[in-house]
Amino acid sequence: MGLKRENKVVGLILAAGYSSRMGAFKPLLPIGDMTAVERISAALKQAGIHNIIGVTGFQREQLRAVFMSEGIAEAYNQDFEQGMFTSVKTGIRAVLNGRSTDTLSLNLIAGFLLMLVDCPLVPSEVIELILEKHRENPDAFIVPSYGGKNGHPLFIPAQYAEEILAYEGENGLKAIRNRHSEKLIRLEVDTEAVLLDMDTREGYEEVLEYYNSQLRRIADAEFDYEEGLNYEEVLHGKRLFLIRHGEIKQHKDKIFLGQTDAPLSEKGRAQAKEAAGELSNFQISVNRIYTSDLSRAAETAEIIKRSLDPDIEVIREPKLREMSLGEWDGRYINEIKDQFPDEYQKRGENLLAYKFGNDSENFYDLQYRVMKGFRTILMRERETGDNASDILIVAHQGVIQVMLSSLRQRPLEEEMRNLIPNGGSVVIDYSKTK
Repeated sequence: MGLKRENKVVGLILAAGYSSRMGAFKPLLPIGDMTAVERISAALKQAGIHNIIGVTGFQREQLRAVFMSEGIAEAYNQDFEQGMFTSVKTGIRAVLNGRSTDTLSLNLIAGFLLMLVDCPLVPSEVIELILEKHRENPDAFIVPSYGGKNGHPLFIPAQYAEEILAYEGENGLKAIRNRHSEKLIRLEVDTEAVLLDMDTREGYEEVLEYYNSQLRRIADAEFDYEEGLNYEEVLHGKRLFLIRHGEIKQHKDKIFLGQTDAPLSEKGRAQAKEAAGELSNFQISVNRIYTSDLSRAAETAEIIKRSLDPDIEVIREPKLREMSLGEWDGRYINEIKDQFPDEYQKRGENLLAYKFGNDSENFYDLQYRVMKGFRTILMRERETGDNASDILIVAHQGVIQVMLSSLRQRPLEEEMRNLIPNGGSVVIDYSKTK
């Protein structure tokens, strides 16, 4: 009898790094009654994957005992200081050298499921969906996504193993994927867990909050992190005001304006005052104004505050910042066109998903970040328990567009066509919803 397809897939758990940004050893951090690495192991096994390699490096001895108790074969990456791609190679090489729990030659292996110890809450159901998609598309890279944003784990077809092992260039696994971009399948799933990353202490706390929120789902369903949050129910009885900041001081030519911190121009300040005047016509009731912490938005919020009520609190929320454009942020558009003509063309062909470099965002990344910030705002509003009947947010065009896409449940590409002028506003009235 041949091996089941699931048994032809090898799970690679990457746990070799320093955990330097975390300040604690990530693989052994507790999440409920299990460690991070134990949760990943359990999810793989529940999905039918029992050939598992654990790649170690830093603090190898601490992990070896855990892997042994879990029936996971260890592969030591002596080059772990050189980055994650060396761990990917180490894991694949170990499988090809017969180091997995079952001896499998390359022609018997269907592929590798790359599990990062940073992402310990990926459920077995997502892994099963990936395996199912693999059966339909055996030569495709597969990555789960949530709200259009790519997450983890990544499925790598076995046919690319030798190419990965031979590659010595920049950008590691990302470069291999880019070579075969037509073979990448983004599998949309309904769980945010595929995006949660505990690379930092803040990320770990977010993972714990998500995990605990699932335990509280019945008791506190309205404000947990459950997917499909019903904003009409949460915002019932309120009005939501979304204000775009005023115009910035102009440059000699147009720039890519993302998170570059540009101040308001005199015209922009006048637009902020006009926005405040329009808001007064609504007899708005707020005790706080939430704003992006970038100067152009924060100054707009302060101007509105002075016009409405000097006692209103202005709360700066970094998650409401405009989209990060990475290396292109703040540079002249013409300069980018000349220096990166091919990339600029790719951006034009796929505006929503395109991003340049590791430090940039696309519109799906932006939407995920902004809506997490919005949920924080909703929780803060609920906790205050005051009598304010409205919520007022000052932000950027892209931020408002992705919010409206989520709140109105309309496709992002459709919402992007609706431009918001500087100082312009959008009002969503939930006070009349049933």
